[in-house]
Amino acid sequence: MELLPGQQRIVQFARRGGGGLVAVGPPGTGKSTALAARLVALASEGRRPYELLVLVAQRAQATRYERASALSRAPTRGGAEIVTYYGLCRRLVGLFWPLIAEQAGMDPRGEPTFLTIETTQYHMWQIVAPLMREEGYFAELAIRRDRLLSQLIDNLNKSALVGFDHTDIYARLRSAWVGDVDRIKTYWQAQDCAARLRSLCRERNLLDLSLTVELFDRYLLPEPTFQRYLQARYRHLLVDNLEENVPVAQRLVSWLLPHCDSAVLAIDEGGGHRIFLGADADGADQVAKECSARVELTAAAAGLPDARIFAAAVSRALRVPPLRELGGDPRQAVEVLPDAKYWVGMVRNAAQQIADQVRAGVPAHRIAVVAPYVSEVLRFTLQEELRSHGIGLFLLRPSTTLRDQYAARGLLVLTALAHSGWTLRVQNDVWRPSQAEVALALEVALGDLDPLRARMLARVAAPAGARSLQDLAMHAGGDTASLWEQVGFQVRERYQALQQWLAAYALGEPQGLVVFLTNLFGDVLSRAGFGLHDDADRGRACARLIESAAKFTAAVGRGDALERGELARRYVELVLGGIASAEYLTDWPTEPPQDAVVLSTAFAYVTRDLRSEVQVWLDLGAEGWWDRPNQPLTHPYVLSRTWQVGQPWREIEEDTARRTGLARLVQGLASRCEGRILLGSSELGVDGAEQSGPLQRAVLRAFAAGRAHG
Repeated sequence: MELLPGQQRIVQFARRGGGGLVAVGPPGTGKSTALAARLVALASEGRRPYELLVLVAQRAQATRYERASALSRAPTRGGAEIVTYYGLCRRLVGLFWPLIAEQAGMDPRGEPTFLTIETTQYHMWQIVAPLMREEGYFAELAIRRDRLLSQLIDNLNKSALVGFDHTDIYARLRSAWVGDVDRIKTYWQAQDCAARLRSLCRERNLLDLSLTVELFDRYLLPEPTFQRYLQARYRHLLVDNLEENVPVAQRLVSWLLPHCDSAVLAIDEGGGHRIFLGADADGADQVAKECSARVELTAAAAGLPDARIFAAAVSRALRVPPLRELGGDPRQAVEVLPDAKYWVGMVRNAAQQIADQVRAGVPAHRIAVVAPYVSEVLRFTLQEELRSHGIGLFLLRPSTTLRDQYAARGLLVLTALAHSGWTLRVQNDVWRPSQAEVALALEVALGDLDPLRARMLARVAAPAGARSLQDLAMHAGGDTASLWEQVGFQVRERYQALQQWLAAYALGEPQGLVVFLTNLFGDVLSRAGFGLHDDADRGRACARLIESAAKFTAAVGRGDALERGELARRYVELVLGGIASAEYLTDWPTEPPQDAVVLSTAFAYVTRDLRSEVQVWLDLGAEGWWDRPNQPLTHPYVLSRTWQVGQPWREIEEDTARRTGLARLVQGLASRCEGRILLGSSELGVDGAEQSGPLQRAVLRAFAAGRAHG
């Protein structure tokens, strides 16, 4: 690829004594491309790969640099450190554990156990459940378990990522609250749960994200021995999307700047979309001022001026100053889909327009459908409409819980059927697989089985009250003969193989969950004709489940003297009860399929940094564009670096945050569109309620202003 002058300046920036360069510009102006080219250049010039540090905001971004490095002859793929801030913290805390463990109040003689978000929730639930049952904690809140646990853990994470003590969570939340006094009590309970988890972690050498980051930032980074190691190890620093990173990561970058031979930082204008995860765009600007050189990239590699004109007009309509003052007609890059009274009509109109674009020559994977929320109803409806036009759909929703992924849930149901002696409790009720869930498991496991035939088979295979699959070997005159005539005789052999394997397993000693799932996949499900044979999506779900179970076993099994069967039971119970899922690399395929349209939430689209030739914005009148998630136990703005402790969070602050967030999101989407934006809305939403949300009103005001100014 031929680089533009601004990109060439990034690649050629001084290798020594330059004082640091910051590259600033709208998304799509080639900053990341230039950073990748600089990485290849540094390695090709003979720099030792382990002296190169590339700091990215999220794991998915690492693929870009690994792919670029693989194209060169330099061995950067195996040597250069391409990592997130947390990944770096985890590696270095593990490496220097004996140096800091004792002063941090932990046992230096024992190895630390790093927790995933799933295992952190398990330990938090062991603390919270008795408190809810015996002392009435959080009785005033009507909230699902996964959301309760994720918010309690988020408070701890925010304290570490922002850099304040975890014992200050209550004081910060309480001082900003202006509503019902009962909420103050829940803040105190949230603080108590956070303190109890931190005590448990210190006692057992368990390191969740918050404690890992705190150990690195508070104990390891100030150590002279460690500082000498950093200076000797990392000589060249590359940082992508600094505005999407957290304050403590920016503090590390600030420390490294004067100690590295060279440093190049890239910042997107109007970024900071990950504010709910602790991103600090203002902090990135402060670090940028410490660099001695600055380059602004404005020649867009993606994003047409017309799309940015539209975004600027919407921003002004929201009373938020746009990133750049651009004049012109905001309607030039925008097409409004035909009016639809009902929600399903809007989806059909969108599918028809997508089909027209594909026929006009736009590749399917260069079209993206974005919405404030992506429900199963939207996914299924759009998928069926596109299928009628011969177009596939690729769902980008990495935050989906394991329980809600149908392939993973089917495998969990098979696990429960193989362990008929288990007593599983979900939301305090005894859980048994329903016939619908057994049908799902059979559909996942047995190839070429549609939902209707799966239900017919499930009614016989697991009658009401059955805890395992029944042996349905056909006998003369039996009911199973007619069953196989309806379901298909080709399914009978596969069903019997699955049932016999599960029955044989039940007669033996219980195995660990990782061994059970691995053997089930290898012995049965991956064979030709079965559901996971030559199916990448289902295979990915199985791998994700096995990795999650392995990390759970490693983290929980070391601290608790539990048998393998009990560990497996607790894991299945935890996942079926609903927990926020950890992020796995298998959640981030490198490229969407060529024949499929991308479906994503607007937030996931901009944070994944996708590019599209055509964007379709659905549910334009929905309040979801404007509303932020209901989080009664935490607050992304109050628990941020810039919020002054003691200042109340009022309606005026809420309104400003919503308008600013929506304007930033619109500009982020427009900057990643290389062609046209199609706007879809309906008079009635999916729930039948009338829709006329803030984004729709802002778009109408932007169009009106464009006409008024010619």
